Parts: sequence; C-alpha cells; structure tokens
Amino acid sequence: MGRNRPILLVCLAVFGLMTGQQMVNPILPPLVRELGFSELALGIVWTVGASGVVLASSFWSRRSTTWGHRPVLLISLTGATIGLLAFAVVAHAGLAGALAGSLLFTLILVSRGVVFGIAWAATPVTAQSYVADATSGTAERVRGMSLIGAAQGLGLAVGPAVGGALSAIGLLTPIYAVPVVIAVIAVLVWLGLPGPQTRRSRPPAVRVSPLDPRMWPFLTTGFGMYLAFGIVLMTIGFLVQDRLQLTTQGTGQATGLVMLAGASAVILVQAVAVPRLKWAPLRLIRVGVVVMTAGMVLMTVAADGLLLGAAMAVLGAGLGFGLPGITAAPTLLATREEQGAVAGLVGTSNALTFMLGPLLGTGLYEIAPTVPYLLGVVLLAGLAVFTFVHPGIRLAPERPSGLVAAER
Repeated sequence: MGRNRPILLVCLAVFGLMTGQQMVNPILPPLVRELGFSELALGIVWTVGASGVVLASSFWSRRSTTWGHRPVLLISLTGATIGLLAFAVVAHAGLAGALAGSLLFTLILVSRGVVFGIAWAATPVTAQSYVADATSGTAERVRGMSLIGAAQGLGLAVGPAVGGALSAIGLLTPIYAVPVVIAVIAVLVWLGLPGPQTRRSRPPAVRVSPLDPRMWPFLTTGFGMYLAFGIVLMTIGFLVQDRLQLTTQGTGQATGLVMLAGASAVILVQAVAVPRLKWAPLRLIRVGVVVMTAGMVLMTVAADGLLLGAAMAVLGAGLGFGLPGITAAPTLLATREEQGAVAGLVGTSNALTFMLGPLLGTGLYEIAPTVPYLLGVVLLAGLAVFTFVHPGIRLAPERPSGLVAAER
C-alpha cells in the first residue's frame, strides 16, 4: 500500500479535476442563459478551454520532467482553483447585475476558459508521466495507467451527480464548491506526494515528434477512440429526447442515466477487469476498439432507453479496455528521457477531440440523427482493422511482463 500511495495521490488529483469540471459543466447551459448569452457563447468558452489544454499539454509534459512531477501538479491544482474561484465570483457578479455584456463574457472566457484550461492540462500529462516513471514492467505500467483512466471515469460519473444535487441549493453552489474541493486535494498532494529524489539524476527533457513511427499509430488510434466517444457525448442528449419523445426535464434525467451507464462501465473495466486480466497493451487496444465498434452499432439502432443505456455501457467498456493500452504502449516504447514528451503527446491528442467533437457531432446531427453514429461506426471499424494489420501497432509489447525501453 505504501508503494502505491503516491500513484493513488496522483490519481486523486486527476479525479478531483475531472470531478470539478463535470460538476460545473452541467450548470453552464442554464447559467449562461441566465446571464443573457447564447448557446454559441458557451460553445466558445468550451472550445477555448479545450484549446488551452491542447496548446499547454506539451509544455507541461516538459516541465514535469525538468521541474518534477510534484511542483507541476501543485501548480496545476492551484491554477485550477484560482480559475474556478474567479469564475464563480464573476458569475455571481453577473447574476447580481454588477457585470454585463462584453466585459462579463471576457472575464468568463479568461477564468473558465483560459486559466482553468491551461491549468487543467498539466494534471493528466503529469499523472501519466509520473506513472511511467514510477513503474517498471509492462503489467505494472498498464495497471497504473488503468488507475488514471478509472479516476477520470469516476470523475465523469460523480461530477454531474454531485453538481446536480448541489444546484438544488442554488445555481452557484456547485461553482463555489469545486475550487474548495480542488484546494483540499492540492493540500493532500502537497503533504503526501514525495518530492524529487535527491540522489537520482533527473534526465534532460527531450522532444518527441507526433510523427515518430513508434508514436503515431497509437496517437491515431487513441484520437479516433476519443473522437467517437466524444461525438456521442455531445449529441446523446438530443438523441435521447428525439428517440424517446421526452420533455426537457425528462430528457435531462434520462440523459444522466444513460451517461452514468457509460461512465460506470469505464470505471468497472479499468478498476476491476484490466488489473485482473493482466492483458498486454496490444490486446487491450484491439479488444477495446472492437467492443466500441459493437457499442456504436447498437447506439445507431437503439430505439428505447434501455438499449441506449446498454449501448453507452458497451462503448464505455470498450473505452475502458482501450485507453490503458493506448496510454501505456507509447511509454513502453520510449526511453526514460522521453516519458514527459510522450505524456504530452497523448494529452494533446486526447484534448484535440474535445475541440472537434462538439462541432462535428452537432453539425452532423443536424443533417440526420443517425449520421454522427454511422460515422462513428465507420471510424471505429476502420481503427479495428488498423490495429490488426498495421505493423506499427505491433510494436507494442505483446506479453504482460518483461523489460521495456523506459528502463534502459
């Protein structure tokens, strides 16, 4: 337990930021309307936040190598706390009428979009880099990466539920609660996560190209899996309302249950199945893509709430299998000096999907409700073939043990 405690603290940081983001996000649509802004304005805030993640991930990955994991995590958590607290104060002032118009929108964009997005970007890449640095064998590496994925999945499930419950007290209650939660986690990380080892020489930070033949097959596969899942997340509310003929209030409740099914599957697979099965990264990737393809097919044809929930659960299970393989395989093919850069590439690739997913999913949904999901089927089926036939994918270790490049 003592040896795993630092990894669990890092996962707690990931869980805290994901939970905080998801606590706030469901409150944003009604809040934005109360403040007098359009849906497009909210989309701009989300896109700016995702852009911050994309632009800052590689920077933070290099800093985690040169400065150390603990300082970067503390900077990330502190920055996220400041950004969300500033957003809460700005939103409060907007609702009170003290701020309005372009000034109000600019302050929201800076606090929730720029500051929070840039700060948020540091934690996932630093967590991946920390696990890569703290683990030595393939099985241990995959287990550590699956814990990070489980922390993200748990935050994805817990955040909306807690945010919705707190919003019953007041619309701003969850927005004020989130920075408090993240600040507490920052204190725990500060007290419990060990600092850099003084006797250990810190390797110089190096850059790794996304076109590196060791990296791009896994970056491409991860990007495709996340994009397919993101398209579903951004359109599932519309789909639930249209297919089940629900009212606005009923749609929110039903959509929450469907999303909970997907998030629960991610958690169950990454926290229970992946550690017990001890599959190598290559097998996790292939199984994950195939299972996600089946889930997307079911999502395309599902006609009732039970089938939609089942489809989301299958998609979540596939993502739960695939992501530990996608995050672990590149680190196992990289040297110790390249770990921070590799974590940055993975983080940037994943964040790009949150820039493209909302625009692609909603745009295709306006053409016809099934079009986004048909695209998802084609995308995932193509990735499944890719993972079985492309020689670059087969560079991933096929056995769950043995020495890796990072140990060199």
